[in-house]
Amino acid sequence: MDSTRLVTLGDVAELSGGFAFKSEQYVDFGRFVLRTVNIRDDASITRDGAVFISEDDARNFGRFALQEHDTLFVMVAATLGKIGYVRKGDLPALLNQNMWVIRAKPGRVDPVYLHYQFRELSKIPLAWVGGSARSFLRRDDVRTLKFILPDQRTQGLIGELLKALDDKIELNRRMNETLEAMARAIFKDWFVDFGPTRAKMEGRASYLAPDIWSLFPDRLDDDGKPERWRTGKLGDVAKQVGQTVSPETLDPETPYIGLEHMPRRSIALSEWEGAGKVTSGKLAFQRGDFLFGKLRPYFHKVGIAPLDGICSTDIVVLNARERSAAAFVLACISQDEFVAFTDRTSDGTKMPRTSWSRMERYGLCLPDGAALEAFNAFANPMLGRIVANIHESRTLAATRDLLLPKLMSGEVRVKDAEKLVGEAT
Repeated sequence: MDSTRLVTLGDVAELSGGFAFKSEQYVDFGRFVLRTVNIRDDASITRDGAVFISEDDARNFGRFALQEHDTLFVMVAATLGKIGYVRKGDLPALLNQNMWVIRAKPGRVDPVYLHYQFRELSKIPLAWVGGSARSFLRRDDVRTLKFILPDQRTQGLIGELLKALDDKIELNRRMNETLEAMARAIFKDWFVDFGPTRAKMEGRASYLAPDIWSLFPDRLDDDGKPERWRTGKLGDVAKQVGQTVSPETLDPETPYIGLEHMPRRSIALSEWEGAGKVTSGKLAFQRGDFLFGKLRPYFHKVGIAPLDGICSTDIVVLNARERSAAAFVLACISQDEFVAFTDRTSDGTKMPRTSWSRMERYGLCLPDGAALEAFNAFANPMLGRIVANIHESRTLAATRDLLLPKLMSGEVRVKDAEKLVGEAT
């Protein structure tokens, strides 16, 4: 394509649906079946809650296999309009029902450009649905959408520019996952498995710096914990914070975090909205406080507040009694064992809830102050980096969302957009 021209989506892309895989097909390992729950709000793909079918079974469903740069679109139900983007690392995968894959026809359109163009185009049929009783879209609602397609070179430049922003956002997300996993692993080794003490008892070589190694007792006591460390409960090192605030006292721009904004099994809280729609009492929190979703605690929604704001009363706001124990407390309440404890001790069956009065009774081994400070010194820079990455990613996303419609309409030239991206990154 050498010049700008008017096309329909169907001219340049194939639209096809997924397959209604059955639960009895699922196995523990095999070919990943991508469902609507595996699409994050930022269009990236997650394998949290992933299901699989056997590799032998997968051979029968080759036409539902996804490819790199595919765009996914949820066309029905509560998540209607959610868009996903398939990266190489997400493959191999098969597409489940309730979604379409929008795939560039070879030589007709740059597949990365197509993804971003579709982000804009999809707003049109979604507006139709929003004004009707329908909770679904028909394929022809989308195939016939028209847009101006620039020349191949311009497509490539626009796609590369916008993808660079999303790639950096994805890099930050993966970095946060790695940092959290590192902190969690150290916490488990030091304070759950008592790795350094067990290594000393077995005569193994030190695997920590000498000043850190010396902080751990040489043996376990009769209770199975390091000598001089004591048995305690979460309430000994943590406290509930967060004061109730009335909606009429709030600035509409005050950041609000509800359970819907909290990801599962990630302490990086990267989503929030303004408090303009808040109509009931909420809890105030400060940057660095810890938020724990108490409604259906098995959803494992726990994180560190990246800014001051307010949150739902279905969230417990807490922090360490002493600053030196902050990282220890966060690592404790975000571990699987603690979440399982809150689930077992919660009230209710259909809508189980935990509470601080139950959470604070969680039993744990309390190390001495020096070991707590050592862990805090190790983990705090990681937590700081996680929070910094959250804010950087939101800035990058805002830049992308500002440029996307302007680049697609031709209002902003690529060279001018490159300057804005350079400033954001």
